[in-house]
Amino acid sequence: MILEKTVEHLKQTYISHNIQPPKVSRVVLGLGYTGVEISTQKAGSFLGLAATVPSIVNNIDCSKIEFAGNLTNKALFELMDWSIEPPNIKKIVGLATINAISQHIFKIKSSYTKLNGDLLSELNIDIDTKIMVIGLMKPLIHKLSKMTKAITLVEDSIPLTAEFNEFKFSNKIEQLRNNDFSTDILFCTGTTLINNTIEKILELFRNKARKIVLIGPSASLVPDVLFENGVNIVGGMEILNSKATLRILQEGGGTKLFKQYGKKYNLINK
Repeated sequence: MILEKTVEHLKQTYISHNIQPPKVSRVVLGLGYTGVEISTQKAGSFLGLAATVPSIVNNIDCSKIEFAGNLTNKALFELMDWSIEPPNIKKIVGLATINAISQHIFKIKSSYTKLNGDLLSELNIDIDTKIMVIGLMKPLIHKLSKMTKAITLVEDSIPLTAEFNEFKFSNKIEQLRNNDFSTDILFCTGTTLINNTIEKILELFRNKARKIVLIGPSASLVPDVLFENGVNIVGGMEILNSKATLRILQEGGGTKLFKQYGKKYNLINK
C-alpha cells in the first residue's frame, strides 16, 4: 500500500539522517482542508494539508471527534500512522501530517527533480490528446478544455454543473469502458489518497496512460513510493505562510483563498 510504504520511508529518512523528528505544533480541521503544522529547532515550521472530504466527515461513524483538544500532545509518528486507517477523519489528519513531514524532508533531501515551467505546457497537449480527470478539479479542467475537448471526467461526490456538460462523465471508475483506460494523460486528485482509491486507479491506468499526474495540496508528499507505482508527476504545494493559511482553514476557507500563501511545484519521475 502506498501510504503505508510512504510512512515507513519517512520514518527511515529521519533515522538514516540521524535527525530528531519535529513536534506537532498546531492542528486545524477546517471545512475545506485540514492542516497540520510541525516545528523543528533548526529548520522552522512546516505545514501539511489534506482535503476535509465531506463524504467522509459527514459519515455517521466519523461524527464524534474524541481526540479534539489533544492533537498537539500526540507524538508526530502517531499522527502520521493515522494515514493508514480506513477513510475517516483520523486518516485526513494522518495525510496532512505526512505532507507536513514531507515538506521537511524536501529540505533534507534535494535529490528530487522539479519540473521547470508550466505543467500543461510540458505535457505537449494538443487537440487530439485524450485526457482523463479523476476528481472535479475545476481550474485544471477549464485550462485543459482550451487545448482539447477529448476529456473524460470521473467524480462521485461533487455535482456536475452545466459548464462541464460537453465532456464525457462517469460517477464511478467502474462505469468506464475498456477503451476509456487507454488515455494519453491521467490527472488524478490527491483526494484519492484519502478515499483509498489510488491503488486501484494506478492498477487500471499505469500500463495504458502515457502520463499519470497526481496533483493538489493533498498530494504534497514525498513521491518515492508513488513513482514506484507508476505515477510520472506529483504536483503539490509548499505553504510559505503557515499562520495566514491556518487562519483561512479555521475560518472555513479553501484553496482559492490560501493559494496566495503557497507555491505549487511538480516533481518528475526520471
